[in-house]
Amino acid sequence: MVQVGWKMLPATLLVITMVWLPATIVNSQQPQPARVDLSAGAIQQIAAFESAKARRTPAQRKISSRLIHAATIRRGEPVVGSVRANVVLDREGRTEVDLRADVTPEVLAAIVAVGGAVVNSQPAYRTIRASIPLTQIETIASLPDVSSIRPADRMMTNQRAAARVLDQPVTNKDNSTEGDVAHRAALARSLYGVTGSGVAIGVISDGVSSLAARQATGDLPSVTVLPGQAGSGDEGTAMLEIVYDLAPSSPLMFASALGGQAQFATNVQQLCAAGAKVIVDDIFYPGEAVFQDGIVAQGVNAAVGSGCVYFSSAGNSGNLDDGTSGVWEGDFAAAASSPPGVIGTTHAFSGGSSSNQLTTDPPFGITLQWSDKLGGSANDYDLYLFNSTLDVIYDVSNDVQDGDDDPVEFIDSTFFNDATNRLVVVLANGSSRYLHLNTHRGRLAIATSGQISGHAAAANAFAVAAINVGTAGGGAFTGGATNPVEFFSSDGPRRIFYGAGGAPITPGNFSATGGQLLQKPDVAAADCVTTATPGFSPFCGTSAAAPHAAAVAALMLQAAGGPSSLTRAQIRAAIDARSLDIEAPGVDRDSGSGIMDALGVIGRVHPPFTDPVLSAGSTVAREIHLRELRARVDAQRVRCHLTPFDWTDPSLAAAFTVIKAVHIAELRTALSSAYTACGVSPPTYTDTNLAGVAVKAVHFNELRNAVVALE
Repeated sequence: MVQVGWKMLPATLLVITMVWLPATIVNSQQPQPARVDLSAGAIQQIAAFESAKARRTPAQRKISSRLIHAATIRRGEPVVGSVRANVVLDREGRTEVDLRADVTPEVLAAIVAVGGAVVNSQPAYRTIRASIPLTQIETIASLPDVSSIRPADRMMTNQRAAARVLDQPVTNKDNSTEGDVAHRAALARSLYGVTGSGVAIGVISDGVSSLAARQATGDLPSVTVLPGQAGSGDEGTAMLEIVYDLAPSSPLMFASALGGQAQFATNVQQLCAAGAKVIVDDIFYPGEAVFQDGIVAQGVNAAVGSGCVYFSSAGNSGNLDDGTSGVWEGDFAAAASSPPGVIGTTHAFSGGSSSNQLTTDPPFGITLQWSDKLGGSANDYDLYLFNSTLDVIYDVSNDVQDGDDDPVEFIDSTFFNDATNRLVVVLANGSSRYLHLNTHRGRLAIATSGQISGHAAAANAFAVAAINVGTAGGGAFTGGATNPVEFFSSDGPRRIFYGAGGAPITPGNFSATGGQLLQKPDVAAADCVTTATPGFSPFCGTSAAAPHAAAVAALMLQAAGGPSSLTRAQIRAAIDARSLDIEAPGVDRDSGSGIMDALGVIGRVHPPFTDPVLSAGSTVAREIHLRELRARVDAQRVRCHLTPFDWTDPSLAAAFTVIKAVHIAELRTALSSAYTACGVSPPTYTDTNLAGVAVKAVHFNELRNAVVALE
């Protein structure tokens, strides 16, 4: 995992060990016997945390518990519990935070007045990212226009480290991604005459630090970078290389996703407004909403509504079928007997266990979300991290949800090894909801499918899974068991509960039987490919897969007539119809429709013919008509694993080529063979015997119709 921009300023890590103090235990209304898997000491610690939470001031109720714990220790005050907490501070004692607030001059001025600095603000999304002294967080939280304050959400890219890394710069362009051949994009460019011309592609990632060097070696052309959005890092450069290799004539654009979800969403919309028709990213923010379209997904929706097509990496957090899942989702189930003295009820995972063990360390953090509306959660869930024997709490996230809050809790695991530790979910107050517990590349002993979330899970986005290009053996992907998804590729599906504007899809039902189930991922593409960008050869992960799919989409648009020639639904239909089936038969939760096949999907959008209407007695048959048909027939032959046909008069020259009956007969023969190879009955034609027959418009029209039908 690459975590970009974790320390934005010269910083020290404030690691706080909180000392446990006896606390008054508030009994539940209906005391029940203690669970055998939670010790009496652990139960008392949970009760102490829940009791302390109940005493928070109105300002503190707006603040993340991580910030509250850290500020309490920094003031030298006693705290409840025996847990760790960590907050990154700069030399002035400031920490970077995300505010949900009305972006007013008064709020911005107040941040500066307490010694803070505004990083960015996005009024449309009611967000402010700022660096604020830890000791002044409560001062800002007390402002009426501020709804919540959390530690700044840090983005994750979806590159996966590989064993072979290219550390030295390439001085000449002699490497193109192997995905160009594996996806049959090079073949499609040759047969359909498409290069991406006129279809701009926008890339969003961390940064393009070596862009100039890659342009100097010929690995990249001119790239339009949004002002101030070059970012840092080089994953964006590697993604641009892939796009350029497959769609060499597409104008290229870039913007960073650094700066928080709102800045990311804004950059999506700005790329679309600047002319990018296809946009692709490889970024995920752990705090993105799971059960409805959050900030980034709203930006994607706005761009798609403006006519752009959006692709995103599915993620590298594993899948259930490969035994690499780090997610659990399902309905809250009250433990058979909640611990006495604990405010609320513990959740029972599969088998009735009140804990879920981490079998692999989460390299970033752990999130808990539930099926309440963003900014409207009144069901208060808390997340506890215990040691492996369930008798010591190592960390806790117990923010307040009392009607106007987001349904999310987060435990930071970045600086700790939490393998073998256990997670406990407590419903402090409220009703049962559908839960999503995510370890973000860790693994859980009790796991489910449903890893993909955030903007990649939006209905308007194409989420792209990863297939190791090595399984193509240097040639083209063939589908089936030969080309499985990567073991780390994130799986779906994604259940959502709220539609546009936050309206519930199934009012009153926020359980596993409610909401809407979205098919995710949508499609799969190549990873572990070669680029010239240092540190990205091979370039593995869904970060590499997504730009392959996006580049093919640009070729599709050009083939169909231009950047506005296809709707998102038409692109989806072509992908669904012509992707190579892998994993479970048909559409599945690991690969979606299967592997993107450029030759198949470009044909499926039916590129227009020259002189689309050929009329008897008024249309003169030309060499372009014959040449187009030959290319389209050869494309279908190759798609169905035949070789291109050996044509009579292979070189056709305008004004010098006489269209003969043999040309029509060959087209019929070549196309009939393609039909048979594709498992379809060949068509019948007018004038089955062409001997001595003049070439007619009907002969061309029949062949055109037959090609389109097979495509």
